[in-house]
Amino acid sequence: MPKDLANKDYWANNMNANIEDLDLPYQNPALKEALSKIAKQHNIGSATGSTSYQRNQAHVCTFFVNGKCKRGTECPYRHTNITDQDLESLKKGGGSVDDKIRDRFNGINDPIATKIMDKIKEVKVPESPEDHNITTLFIGGKIEDLNEQKLRQKIEPFGKVKAVKLIPKKHCGFVCFFARDACEKAFKALFEKLYIDNKKYKILWAKA
Repeated sequence: MPKDLANKDYWANNMNANIEDLDLPYQNPALKEALSKIAKQHNIGSATGSTSYQRNQAHVCTFFVNGKCKRGTECPYRHTNITDQDLESLKKGGGSVDDKIRDRFNGINDPIATKIMDKIKEVKVPESPEDHNITTLFIGGKIEDLNEQKLRQKIEPFGKVKAVKLIPKKHCGFVCFFARDACEKAFKALFEKLYIDNKKYKILWAKA
């Protein structure tokens, strides 16, 4: 194939003309060399080819890998050229989308859930106020949707609650404990983790 742009166009036009006349010069040494270079650039026919080549391959048949595929030649998934990289990808959860959805549904090998849980663990709980007379927590969010009884079910395991006051118009509420220790335990356990009816509510120390 010529390197000059004008000569490339001329060569391409001649090739198109030959194709239309069904005169395909496959035995031409120059053409063979050009096609060979193109093949090498794109790693055509290589099991360990370029990223684009691997991306365009059919997915590995997981049933075939497990010796359970009964579709034979009619199977749309790959039964050949299965590399160690393919097998390792399947072990890491890099299989089909259906496999990933099934794993998420069953709570197995779920990287998204793991990432969320790790993020929750990394949350730094703010320091408790120095004034030990403060035993009230602020609740923020869609208070108009918050059921007081369900809120009590969340907070009462940490200690005896003195009062619960919800103010829907101001989108906030307050929970007052009898003991400071119970208030601290509730805050540390529920900070960034207070969910009721699949809705998240903010919990902070109330101001004195």
